[in-house]
Amino acid sequence: MVLAAVVLLLEGEAPPEPLGLRGFFYRLLREVAPGVHDQGENPFALGFGGKEGAYWARISLLVEELYARLSPLLFALEGQEVRLGSPFRLKAVLQEGHPWAGITTYPRLFRNPGGPDLPLRFHAPTFFRRKGVHYPVPEPRLVMESLLRRLEAFGPLKAPEGVREALLERTTVRWLEGRTLKAETEVDAAGFVGRVVYHLPRATEEERLWLWALGRFAFFAGVGAKTALGYGRAKVFPLGEGDG
Repeated sequence: MVLAAVVLLLEGEAPPEPLGLRGFFYRLLREVAPGVHDQGENPFALGFGGKEGAYWARISLLVEELYARLSPLLFALEGQEVRLGSPFRLKAVLQEGHPWAGITTYPRLFRNPGGPDLPLRFHAPTFFRRKGVHYPVPEPRLVMESLLRRLEAFGPLKAPEGVREALLERTTVRWLEGRTLKAETEVDAAGFVGRVVYHLPRATEEERLWLWALGRFAFFAGVGAKTALGYGRAKVFPLGEGDG
């Protein structure tokens, strides 16, 4: 029941390209698990960042078997040249010691829930497929539905019906700060980047368990559409003064 986010530290002259990163990952995927990305929900999410020649790419795996198969290939690439659109030297492969690297289990997502407020920061453009278009507003239902669908697809638990209804119907926005940013996909799109504090009023202990499990799951799964292109990258941020 392991899920992991592996970060590749890259040395190059330009940032990774979304389609180049996806192509690099799919080539690796064909070696160990051909056809995975054609089977409905993707058991992975990608991401990238960095600046001034010190870039990084991120591969997040939501299924333990896929992590076991892919991680040896990734660690074997250290020191080699890889192509993620542009050529890069792969300086290191990390599963800890980087803000976007980490490893956990599905049961740990449900430990030590916080209160009824869930603060999420969207670091990469986040959007949703809605009525045939890309919709860039992180509405509570869209966010919770995206996370719940993927957690239930790959995790060992299904949300009780009452909890599902609370998450999808009662969750609201307490506070929001952000903007839209262009996303490079196969078609023109824009996504939300910024911070949102979601609020679940009258939350029971079980509802808070699921609310915070979804928030922690977002770190690995991403939110919304095109997570295989690096979009929807999000994680919980610490609430402080001025955050609502």
